[in-house]
Amino acid sequence: MKLLSTLFIFFTAGWTSIANGQQTREVSLHLKNGSVIRGRLLEADGKYQLETYDKSIWVFQREEVDTLIAEKLVNPNIRYKHEGFVHYTELGPLAMSNRASNGVTTSAFSFQTTNGYKFNQWVYTGLGIGADLYAVQTFVPVVLSLRGDFSDRSSKVPFYFLEGGYGFNATSNDVDSVRFGGGATFSAGVGMKILFSGNTGFTIAAGYRFQRSSVTEGAREKVEDFNRLTLRAGFSF
Repeated sequence: MKLLSTLFIFFTAGWTSIANGQQTREVSLHLKNGSVIRGRLLEADGKYQLETYDKSIWVFQREEVDTLIAEKLVNPNIRYKHEGFVHYTELGPLAMSNRASNGVTTSAFSFQTTNGYKFNQWVYTGLGIGADLYAVQTFVPVVLSLRGDFSDRSSKVPFYFLEGGYGFNATSNDVDSVRFGGGATFSAGVGMKILFSGNTGFTIAAGYRFQRSSVTEGAREKVEDFNRLTLRAGFSF
């Protein structure tokens, strides 16, 4: 009997949760007068009661309603930008094991700002400049950026990025016989933009970053490649 009672309580609780979940589902209510109200459905027994995004409660009689459609509730203050000027500012670590010419395991931190134009959901191009601070060398990358969004129907927008250009070596050097040179740089990855007002949002991203450099000591030149996992956080508008 105890087992049966436990099972009864379990299924009763589960059914209640399902029923509550159905009652609070997100919908668009299409009225016979042509108006459309979007919100969370709180009640649908004899009348319709909705809570809109601004926490207002609306009540309609069944005879006022034409159709009821399940629809994800979106912040009305968010305006996804399909075309126009776009700005990104991001920073974060460049993480991965890599040894410099002197055998030191390096670490790095990256900062980058990018400005450009968005042609549509899938294509944004821009010019970026930043600073990559490794333990033994410092670079100023200048890159051409290509980005695009995988979705335009939510406040959480997944995106891809591809960047390529040249990293100028800005390492401070006190030894006359040693010279540091820059080289090609490339990065690629995916991220998520979380909109909170208009087209402004926070960004998080992860990917791969490559930087080539050279160290010349006397007549001997040695090429060094930095391969990193790039982790970024920032904002965009």
